[in-house]
Amino acid sequence: MKQNNPSDLNIDLGSRTEQASLRIAQWVSRILNPVFIVVPLYLTVALVSASSTYEALLWWAIISLGIGIAPAVFIHRGVRQGRYTDHDISKRDQRLVPFLFTIGCMITVLVLLLTLHVSVIILATFTGMISSIVIALLITHLAHWKISLHLIGITGTIVTLGLFVSPFLYYLSPIILIVGWARWRVKAHTPLQAVAGAALAAVITVAVLRLFGL
Repeated sequence: MKQNNPSDLNIDLGSRTEQASLRIAQWVSRILNPVFIVVPLYLTVALVSASSTYEALLWWAIISLGIGIAPAVFIHRGVRQGRYTDHDISKRDQRLVPFLFTIGCMITVLVLLLTLHVSVIILATFTGMISSIVIALLITHLAHWKISLHLIGITGTIVTLGLFVSPFLYYLSPIILIVGWARWRVKAHTPLQAVAGAALAAVITVAVLRLFGL
């Protein structure tokens, strides 16, 4: 009877562990995609700041359609048609058109929100998000350095919720580290690009909120 070599077993175990960690990282990247996390973020902020549930749901629906569903559909079609490698737009040279489309959607939504006289908290949160994405776009295409949108999204979300809902939500901060690990594990970003995304989101979010007097 042939006996298994211990070194072969170690290699096999290591390979399975690597595959499992990669799958986990891929799922983390998909679930915590910025396009998806804005939906619960703005629902929460709208419910906290609106004068009625109907008003909150109206604001939330407009924002979700404009900056959540529309960009997601646009990117999904691009992936199916072969224009983009994946739904995370991992390749830097493929990011310009989705970025511009998303910014166009944001400007449209901003005009609608101003027309509806939404709360200052909604406007401040929305302005902070637009500012972060525009800066990320400039860094990506002028400095040729792919800053992490995933880290911008999750960090901005946690900072906003901590400020407006409850400071206890800052305890969600370890999720930022998990997302950073996931983006590094799938080889989408370097650790420095992940840290830069988180730092940018934190600074811009707080700065914009202060400018709005919040």
